[in-house]
Amino acid sequence: MLENYLDSIVQELVVSHVVYSFKLLKREIGEEDGYIRIKCNLSNGDILEFAEYIRVIKNIIHLETYSFHWQSGDGKLIKRWDNVKHHKEVVTYPHHLHLSNNTVIDSEPMNLKKVLAQIAKVLPIKKPE
Repeated sequence: MLENYLDSIVQELVVSHVVYSFKLLKREIGEEDGYIRIKCNLSNGDILEFAEYIRVIKNIIHLETYSFHWQSGDGKLIKRWDNVKHHKEVVTYPHHLHLSNNTVIDSEPMNLKKVLAQIAKVLPIKKPE
């Protein structure tokens, strides 16, 4: 179950029109939990680096913690979605979004598919090789 979930993350990146290339930085699978960290080069030179920690509870995959960090090629933050429990002021706590102007706002719970959809709204489509 965990293996399939982590494989599906890699597959999302393979078929994404905004991901030019990616590197698997870490992948761990235990009996009831797993972790993945990946760095992606996007079609316009931006970078998306993300990590997910997942657990299986009663045969259901739960995304326990995540961070999706989107930055420009020169290292400037564009957006970062995460659910680290440090911004109790947001209505959607612990889920929140860091913006490039150093503000933190509400965010729905995120996953890779949602993040790639948000990025796809503003980036050019990857050219076929």
